[in-house]
Amino acid sequence: MASNSKYDVIVIGGGHNGLTTAAYLARAGKKVLVLERRHVLGGAAVTEEVFPGFKFSVCSYVVSLLRPEIIRDLDLPRHGLEILPLDGTFTPMLNGDHLWRVNDHGFTRREIARHSKLDAEAYDEFGKAMQAMCRFVK
Repeated sequence: MASNSKYDVIVIGGGHNGLTTAAYLARAGKKVLVLERRHVLGGAAVTEEVFPGFKFSVCSYVVSLLRPEIIRDLDLPRHGLEILPLDGTFTPMLNGDHLWRVNDHGFTRREIARHSKLDAEAYDEFGKAMQAMCRFVK
């Protein structure tokens, strides 16, 4: 049956998963159309100005899940991908307080202890569990 369709595949959603799917399909020779309801592509892989003068990357927590073979297959650095190290995070709280998490285990543990001694004690075990999971995933 002959088809007069302009596209072989229509991908609904221009988030990072939709774009990855579309890129692989296009590389395989398919004519692909990506439809996205927002004004910007990328979904959770977007940096946006949430408050005037403050840009946030909603992708930062999942970028570690970006599989290295996808980065290689699609040659993402050639297309502008640059992964920057996260030196720390700042979480403001409704009561006016805050929580810093930085790449210093002792400092972060003391910050957590300001809010919850029990959570600070559990932070050491949490760190060990996360390291074990990272080794397993790699």
